[in-house]
Amino acid sequence: MKAVLKFLRYAGNHKKLIVLNFLFNLLYVVFQLVTLMMIMPVLRFLFSKDGAGAPALSSRNYGVGQWFSQQYQSFISWFGALAKGEPFTALAYLCVALVCVTILKNGFRFLAMNFMVLIRNRSIQEIRQDVYRKCLDLPIAYFNNERKGDLMSRMSNDIKEIEFALMVSLEALYFQPLNILLFMVALVVLSAKLTLYIFLFLPVTALIIGVIGRSLRKRSAKNQELLGRVMTAYEETLGGIRIIKAFNASSFFAKKYNDQDEQYTKNNIGVQRRYDLSSPMSETIGIGVSALLLWLGGSMVFRQELDPEFFLTYFAIFSQLIPPFKAFSNALYAAQKGMASLDRIQELVTAPVLVEDPADPKKVVFASWLALNNVGFSYLDGNPVIEHFNLEIKKGQTIALVGPSGAGKTTLTDLVARFYDVSEGSICLDGVDIRMFDQEDFRGLIGIVNQESILFNESVRNNIALGRPELPLEDVIAAAKAANAHEFIMDMERGYDTEIGERGGKLSGGQKQRLAIARALLKDPEILILDEATSALDSKSEKAVQQALELLMKHRTSIIIAHRLSTVVHADLIVVMDKGKLVESGTHNELLEKKGMYYNLIQLQKLLSN
Repeated sequence: MKAVLKFLRYAGNHKKLIVLNFLFNLLYVVFQLVTLMMIMPVLRFLFSKDGAGAPALSSRNYGVGQWFSQQYQSFISWFGALAKGEPFTALAYLCVALVCVTILKNGFRFLAMNFMVLIRNRSIQEIRQDVYRKCLDLPIAYFNNERKGDLMSRMSNDIKEIEFALMVSLEALYFQPLNILLFMVALVVLSAKLTLYIFLFLPVTALIIGVIGRSLRKRSAKNQELLGRVMTAYEETLGGIRIIKAFNASSFFAKKYNDQDEQYTKNNIGVQRRYDLSSPMSETIGIGVSALLLWLGGSMVFRQELDPEFFLTYFAIFSQLIPPFKAFSNALYAAQKGMASLDRIQELVTAPVLVEDPADPKKVVFASWLALNNVGFSYLDGNPVIEHFNLEIKKGQTIALVGPSGAGKTTLTDLVARFYDVSEGSICLDGVDIRMFDQEDFRGLIGIVNQESILFNESVRNNIALGRPELPLEDVIAAAKAANAHEFIMDMERGYDTEIGERGGKLSGGQKQRLAIARALLKDPEILILDEATSALDSKSEKAVQQALELLMKHRTSIIIAHRLSTVVHADLIVVMDKGKLVESGTHNELLEKKGMYYNLIQLQKLLSN
């Protein structure tokens, strides 16, 4: 039941819908019971030539049962008089009443299910939105440590499992118990002695259900993890299909995928076997109890301890009691199965947000300088990436970060953009720690152009005016022209309304970069970060992009990461990094005179270019 209650928290925001669902379910159960109880007068008039003058009941029930027998006898007498002693007329009345009651019963059930659909879908919508918003809030470090396919699996398969578990959990909490309670009351009224036998089997049933349920939850957790690996392998294959084909690695990746898929399939078979066991097991228990009940009840009829019509009605109601018990046990299994998915979603939703906004953020103002004071940073594994880094950047300066791969250049710019928070020291803007600013306000100062342009499956216009669809088209066009992108955009089928495909797949590398530069120009940032913005381009594209970059960098504070050192010789300050540390800094000429690491890098690139 703990698993069931956990799911119900998500339905807590829809109390009115739950109340309406409960009300119509209650009416449905009452009318279902009325339908079954009408079997008694039908049997009475079928097996009696004179319904009105039928002999009194011989039932020996006591208490409530005796009172019910007396009330039922009075009803038979009244109904016989209403039918004027004609059994056919009485039977016709009963059949019409049975149809009317059935129509009402199913009408109430439809209304109850309608409200259940609303509860389920609105609750799942909230879960999806919580997961998506959390993904937007989580630091980049979280996604570096998680497989993309696994995150996709949580958003799709896990939430689907939760949706099903939520639905059955709601019914398990009150609809099925309501069914069982009212039916059990009816059974006690008809025969308390027979009902006592039913209660003797409940502990055994609960024990069996509990054992299988715990096993199912454990295997389901493993199942979702394995499915995440399968999704990751598939996603990586799609993303790297060119390289896979180019290196004839198809068989290797096929084998890797098949191995992971085989693990998932075997585990999934075990999950399905346990889940499918719940239905036949519940039915077997129910039929076993029914057979025992038939023998005990038949014996009571033979001993004239119970009237035949009472027993037949009792048996009919009991047969309808089996599906609620069966549904209740299935719901517990489904909840246990869904708990594995809920745990995975909770793991994501409750993941700590390491980069947080202050309770009372300060106003962002960039007037003079940006300083990195004894900055140190480590990822979750604890290995230092940046150590004792000190640098002061004056407003309007162009700073170049150079050094070998893995020196920590990109990590340093990520710290400046506050994608991560420093582990040691501080980064200050005009003397104020950037952790004292609201993240969105602070990043409003920053524009970024990466080596790999991040574009979205949207129109050209929406990619340039990212997140600001209200901007006039004229402003977008002006930014595109400044980025040398307007001409190729107008050559496209629908101009600025052309969809560019996933990750800008319909564009060349140079075109992607120019759109990214146009986006940065339109934002008009005060601090510009260029991370190898031209390294992946051919000479012609590089020239066009470089012209756009020069315009973009004008009158801005720029931080450039470059491996091609010829592109940064005019920087105001060149910072040479190695293994997360500042090795040397100065202008191009000053560093050449030192004949240190920068000089060696220059000589190496000259050698390679010759």
